[in-house]
Amino acid sequence: MELANLIKQDIESILQIESQDIKQLVEDYREDLMDAETFDAIDAYNMLYSNIYEMSEEEYLDAFRTLGEAYPNFGKADENDFQKSIAELERLKHAFNELQLNTTEGKHLLALQLAVLELDIQVYQKLTLSPTTSEIQAEINLLETESFGITNQINQFLEQYHD
Repeated sequence: MELANLIKQDIESILQIESQDIKQLVEDYREDLMDAETFDAIDAYNMLYSNIYEMSEEEYLDAFRTLGEAYPNFGKADENDFQKSIAELERLKHAFNELQLNTTEGKHLLALQLAVLELDIQVYQKLTLSPTTSEIQAEINLLETESFGITNQINQFLEQYHD
């Protein structure tokens, strides 16, 4: 019983860091001057990201496409946006690395989370390359597919410990 409680604490610690990061991102973006549509888009995308562990890859991609249609001008990023995203991912990675976990299971979940972050950082780094050639796009697609695969592993892991 003690091990189960320690695993639950580790999982909660990791999810708490994620939750704090999402809240911080929302606050950071709210500080910028934005119109109401941009606020709505940020809220909608944050809702999508906060529910990613409950969705299949297909459901996620469908929801992402739907949001893209609803907010066609949102997410038109330039290199500064990519650099900002990389910095945000690095901040989250640093927060995760500061965690002191008690169990092998918690450390495994953390390793999966860090692997996804690293792949996402690589995607943004590729997006800063200009122009985006078909080779670069193919590399991005591979990185995203690998990231989704690890996210599915995270989902399966969390389902094991869901109470």
